Amino acid sequence: MCTLHRTCHLRRERLHNGRSKEKRLKEQLGTQQEPVKTSIQESEAFLPQSIPEERYKMKSKPLGICLIIDCIGNETELLRDTFTSLGYEVQKSLHLTMDGILKVLQRVACMPQHQDYDSFVCVLVSRGGSQSVYGVDQTHSGLPLHHIRRMFMGDLCPYLVGKPKVFFIQNYMVSEGQLEDSSLLEVDGPAMKNVESKPQQRGLCTVHREADFFWSLCTADVSLLEQSCSSPSLYLQCLSQKLRQERKRPLLDLHIELNSHMYDWNSRVSTKEKYYVWLQHTLRKKLILSYT
Repeated sequence: MCTLHRTCHLRRERLHNGRSKEKRLKEQLGTQQEPVKTSIQESEAFLPQSIPEERYKMKSKPLGICLIIDCIGNETELLRDTFTSLGYEVQKSLHLTMDGILKVLQRVACMPQHQDYDSFVCVLVSRGGSQSVYGVDQTHSGLPLHHIRRMFMGDLCPYLVGKPKVFFIQNYMVSEGQLEDSSLLEVDGPAMKNVESKPQQRGLCTVHREADFFWSLCTADVSLLEQSCSSPSLYLQCLSQKLRQERKRPLLDLHIELNSHMYDWNSRVSTKEKYYVWLQHTLRKKLILSYT
C-alpha cells in the first residue's frame, strides 16, 4: 500500500473510532440523565385541586327548632319573625319561673324530631346573675348557664350530635340585694341530678360531646328594663337585623360585626346603658343560618 493510501486509511480509522467513542459516551450519559422535569405551570399535574369549603348541612325543612324563652316579654315577636323567616319551627315560652325554664329545656332537648333537622337554636331572655338565669321568680340559686349547655351535649342529646347548636342569651344583671331568698331549685338539687344521671347511649359516636356549639351571651344592667319596660334589647335588635338582611353570610362574620356595633354603642353611653357580649364556640365548619 502506497504512502498516500495508508495515510487516508489511518484518517478514516481515527474518524470512525472517534465517532464510536462519541456515540458510546452519549449512550452512557443518556442512561444517567434524569427525565426532563416539566414545570407545574406546564404540566398542571401537581396543581392542588380546589377543595370545597366545608359547611354544616342546612337543608332540612324546617332547618330545626328555634326555642324562644322570654321571661321579660319584649323580644318574642321580633325573634319569632326573624327565625321563622330563616326557616325554623319556632316554639316560644313566656314569663317562666326558673323551674319552668328547666322543664322546657329538658323537654326540648329530648325531642326525637331533632334527628330529622339540621340544627337547633335557643334564644333566652331573662334577669340573672353573671353565670345563671333566674326566670320571673328571681331566686338566689339561679339556673346555671353551664347546665343549660350541658343538656344539649352529645351524650345527653344524641339527636343533635354533629349538628350546630346555637344559643343567644340576653341576661339582665340583678344585684344580690334585689333577689328573693328561695330554695326553689338548688344548683345540685334533684332536678339537675336527674339531668346529669341519664345519658342516652345511641351507638358509637366519634364527635366530641361538646362540639358544634355557638354560645353568644350578652349581659346588661337590669336598670335598662326599669327605664323602659317595652324597650327591646339592642343586642337582639342588631342580631335580628343582621340575620334577616345578611342571612347568606357566615354567623361568625355577622357576630364580629355585632360586637363592633355593641362597642361603638358602649363608647357613647353611660355604664348602666352598656351591653357586654361574650362569644364561645366549638364549631367545626362554617355555619350559615339559612338554606344553603
